[in-house]
Amino acid sequence: MSSPSRDVWEVLSTARSIRRFTDEPVDGATLERCLQAATWAPNGANAQLWRFIVLDAPEQRAAVAEAARVALRSIESIYGMSRPSDDDQSRAARNNRATYELHDRAGNYTSVLFTAFKNDFSSEFLQGGSIYPAMQNFYLAARAHGLGACMTSWASYDGGQVLRESVGVPDEWFLAGHIVVGRPRGRHGPVRRRPLEEVVFRNRWNPERADITFGRGARPRS
Repeated sequence: MSSPSRDVWEVLSTARSIRRFTDEPVDGATLERCLQAATWAPNGANAQLWRFIVLDAPEQRAAVAEAARVALRSIESIYGMSRPSDDDQSRAARNNRATYELHDRAGNYTSVLFTAFKNDFSSEFLQGGSIYPAMQNFYLAARAHGLGACMTSWASYDGGQVLRESVGVPDEWFLAGHIVVGRPRGRHGPVRRRPLEEVVFRNRWNPERADITFGRGARPRS
């Protein structure tokens, strides 16, 4: 099991998405610390137009499980995923098994739904700049405490309506994101990312390093 860390650089470089969890529950005090960290995030005018909803009751966990099932259909199509055979030990197969396990066991976990108020003077995309830092703070705080976390797309697709109805989120609030949290079964990072020189341009756009590839569903971009 991964250990807690107070080293911010270790936290940043090892906070990879955890998709396999033990059955040990997250204690309330630790979860509250992660939520407190979320409230410390920067946000426009310090208006704090966010509400964080912990989903851990049976009815809400069932809704999470249904939202995960709905999302998986889209994920399989987008990334060209399928359940790997038992004898496939490739890295892709191992990653896919973890993804399927996360979705299959979605109703067993504690998770947090992040919502933001829809103001009338900017797009939801722009408003996201005032809540996604809160999600990142929660995610990093979980890693610092030795927990595992995974940002999911379960509040998107048709699953978003399932979660909205289960929780009773009013229409004037948008579902910004969703994070599963728990005790990791396995270890954290290090994360695998492209080299810095491939993603950082200086002063001018570099078309030779602007290729986008992800999964079999990717389309070439001119």
